[in-house]
Amino acid sequence: MPLSRSVQFRNRANVGLLALAFVVILITSFVSVRSINDLRDSIERVEHTIQVKDQLTTLQVELGMMESEGLRYMIGGGGQHRDGMRRHIGNIKGLLETLKSQTSDNAEHQEVLENLFWEFDQLKMRAERSIEIKEEETRKGTSGAAIRRVRDGRGEYFMDRMRTRVAMMSTEESRLLQDRADQRDVLVKQTNATLLIANGLALVAGLFGFLALRRAQLQAEDALRLELHAAQARRANDEKSAFLASMSHEIRTPMNAIFGFSQLLGDNVREPLQREWVAAIRRSGQMLLDLINDVLDLSKIEAGKLQLTPQGTDVSELAAEILALFEPMAEAKGVRLRCEIDPEQLVPVEIDAQRLRQILMNLLSNAVKYTERGEVVLRLSMRSSPLGEGRDMRLSVSDTGTGIDPGQQAQIFEAFYQAESPDGKLRQGTGLGLSITKRLVDLMLGRIHVVSRVGEGATFRVDIPNLLPATIATPEETDMRADFDRLPPLKILVVDDVEWNIEVAKGYLRDSRHEVNIARDGAEAVEAARRLRPDVVLMDLRMPRMNGYRAFEAIRADAELSHVRVIAVTASSLVNEDEDQKTNFDGYIRKPYAPIELFSTLSDLFGAHAAEAVEQDVRFDAEIEDTATNGETMADARKEWHSLCGEPLAAMRERMRVREIGEFAKRLETIADRMREPSLQALARRLRHAVQMFDVNQVKIVLDALAAWCEEDNNAA
Repeated sequence: MPLSRSVQFRNRANVGLLALAFVVILITSFVSVRSINDLRDSIERVEHTIQVKDQLTTLQVELGMMESEGLRYMIGGGGQHRDGMRRHIGNIKGLLETLKSQTSDNAEHQEVLENLFWEFDQLKMRAERSIEIKEEETRKGTSGAAIRRVRDGRGEYFMDRMRTRVAMMSTEESRLLQDRADQRDVLVKQTNATLLIANGLALVAGLFGFLALRRAQLQAEDALRLELHAAQARRANDEKSAFLASMSHEIRTPMNAIFGFSQLLGDNVREPLQREWVAAIRRSGQMLLDLINDVLDLSKIEAGKLQLTPQGTDVSELAAEILALFEPMAEAKGVRLRCEIDPEQLVPVEIDAQRLRQILMNLLSNAVKYTERGEVVLRLSMRSSPLGEGRDMRLSVSDTGTGIDPGQQAQIFEAFYQAESPDGKLRQGTGLGLSITKRLVDLMLGRIHVVSRVGEGATFRVDIPNLLPATIATPEETDMRADFDRLPPLKILVVDDVEWNIEVAKGYLRDSRHEVNIARDGAEAVEAARRLRPDVVLMDLRMPRMNGYRAFEAIRADAELSHVRVIAVTASSLVNEDEDQKTNFDGYIRKPYAPIELFSTLSDLFGAHAAEAVEQDVRFDAEIEDTATNGETMADARKEWHSLCGEPLAAMRERMRVREIGEFAKRLETIADRMREPSLQALARRLRHAVQMFDVNQVKIVLDALAAWCEEDNNAA
């Protein structure tokens, strides 16, 4: 049956509309692709302008750094300032060449850059001449020429001219950036309008196509915007991490001298007041080191680079160790410090012991700091986890201190925030402890909660879920003394460009049977290694002329030096650098380091004799010299030792107060020296060192050994 004219007309109209829709879709696709390409080109131009502005900003910074280093050199001299000025001159030349390449399509910038190159050449020639004048003045021992050259104003003239031109270029780039940003926004609007109008004329298929295209476009824009923000955030974070690591390295280097020389002084000073002064130096240095570590930890956590290292840990033993650390502080304030442990389900678990120790120390430090009377209580318990076969651990620290205002409780976990003390007292702190604590708890998938009322104290509660049970091997008793004569005789090459660090290493090894040689940079170290054939090299890594990495490679490349062990000694704070050094070098020591750390590293490489074997000859000589002339002194010393053996020693083993044990160790060392008992002398030194290292386990071991020694001595008598 033939179709009616009206039906045929409608069919033709539908076909026409479909064809029109198809054509519109094709046109829409073409226009959309062109608009997106134009938009991409516009975005690239904006990014290019941003790069040019960044280069100009860096150029301004380098000009200022060059001028600053130049003034420091001309006024005070110093090769580091001269080298710094030359380094910044090289950086400025590179930046100018980069800018010339980046702005090759901008005739105005090219003209300005030509002037900048000329002025830079004049400034460079003047700088080199200034260096010659200063060096000549230094050689002759005269003064005045360098200052007059600084005051003649020629260098400042060229510097001001360059700054003015850079500022002009920066202003022009800002204007260009605004124009290009406006153009980009216009393109975005045009693209949106084109899509809306074209797809609005299409039929249902065209409408669906428009919606899909629109959605894809918005997603692309969002992705681009997010990528730009992410790239900026990554760059800013990397720059911050590099800055913090660099600052940490620069601070750790002199701190190695502070810790090292205070250690050497502490081993030689006998007058009590002077020993207290040395201890104050070490405590102050430790506070500074703790601050550096806190800032680095916060940076690593924020960058997502801090990794937990779970290991079998006896949490109750760790808690007792931390309490012993804070007992002297609490006792000095008249605050009672105690621990409540629920032993029913408390078992060793897999947890990062170092980070758990950090959490406990931060919470207890705050509690003792803000408590003037009453008590601080650490509570610890576990229960079976509903999430699996593990244990849910809860620890809380309660105090009767000043409390925290409710309005400040939400802010105390922010970095560098310190709540005001309700009692009006000013207490030292950085405001990082609780911030790091919360982030560490979050890393452990736990949560931290605070309950407090002003004037009634505070309770911080930490819940960490599903910790797996663990088995802990019983630790063997070890001698913690840094007796370098227990090592085989070694030829040691110390490589460091800082004289203080060299003196620290020499001080640790003094009066030992080892031969110590010195090199002050990598090139000198390689030459000395080939000449001396040392057993081990203590290699600093950041040095002038040739750094420690290149020196290490040169030593490893020499077949005749294959037996030489190389230990990296560094103040680096970067995690990836630490791992590389531990993997590539034979040993690794981080500044600042104590004698026991150096001894342990050398012992791992070369082995060490037992302390008793080294002391046999000393014991034999002491018995020979124990004559009637000093019999009275020895008898008095033995009598004093017997007075300590009974109730005082037993009470001390029960209370485990660090300060009391420290005083006992000092007194015992003097008594043992007067008695000329090598084994008792060794125990006294071990006890003193364990107290200095806050090694509670070692303190217990030594006190038990002293009790046994005392019993044997009484039986022999």
